Amino acid sequence: MTVKIVKSGLYYMFLCGLAFLFLFPIIWMVVSSFKPEAMIATDLKTIQALLPPLDIPISQWLDPYKTVFSRFDLIRGIGNSLLYGTIVVTLSILVNSLAAYALAKMNFPGKGVIFSIIILIMIVPMETGIVPLFVIVNRLGIVNTIAGLVAPAIASVFNIFLFRQFFIGIPKSLEEASVIDGAGKIRIFFSIILPLSKPIIATVSILTFIGSWNDFLWPVIIFTDNKRMPLQVILNVLNNTEPVYTNEIMAALTVSTIPIILIYAFFQKYIVEGVAHTGIK
Repeated sequence: MTVKIVKSGLYYMFLCGLAFLFLFPIIWMVVSSFKPEAMIATDLKTIQALLPPLDIPISQWLDPYKTVFSRFDLIRGIGNSLLYGTIVVTLSILVNSLAAYALAKMNFPGKGVIFSIIILIMIVPMETGIVPLFVIVNRLGIVNTIAGLVAPAIASVFNIFLFRQFFIGIPKSLEEASVIDGAGKIRIFFSIILPLSKPIIATVSILTFIGSWNDFLWPVIIFTDNKRMPLQVILNVLNNTEPVYTNEIMAALTVSTIPIILIYAFFQKYIVEGVAHTGIK
């Protein structure tokens, strides 16, 4: 019994240490965002680096946030990122789920070849297609538009794969019963398949939104109007605009990270449930 307790204690100590290792940068970032610039450098090599600035009044803790919001249009950047993320998530669910439904539930010539190509494309980095993608968007005349930003992000081979794996697990008997009742493919998809696919829809929504929220490279390429820039681009501008203050950078990064942390905190179970149903290990 004693050996079992010791093993359990060591196991939980290891998990706590591992959790601290991952949380350490976030803790330092948040704490540093409340400190004056000089205090960050002073505390850097001590435990004070992870402790809030108790030596100064609490009313001054938010001064870096006030300063960075006055110097840079972070509110507009946050609004742009939320708008782009919402559009991409909505269209991505519709397009990718329809494609996956065809691959999972329909029989047509070349189905296996198409799925094999999708698997192969998953290993190709997006950056390798940036130049031809920009050429296509430019010829379509949608550079510096919302359509030019979101269109390339809508179709995702990874999301198609996730949806397909989930749809395969839905019993075929449900479709057969719907066909007997006179339902067509479109009605079966929207009335039967999608309502049963809430876990994978939540998973794809979360992963897609996070990807859109963190996207930096494509917005920089596609946009020339500063008013359309998402938050990640503004953060890069902040980091390269003199004078550069660490506490202001940490404040802006904290604002950028909060939505992602909240999404993972509240929707983690949906991510786990959705991925588990796809059979991915």
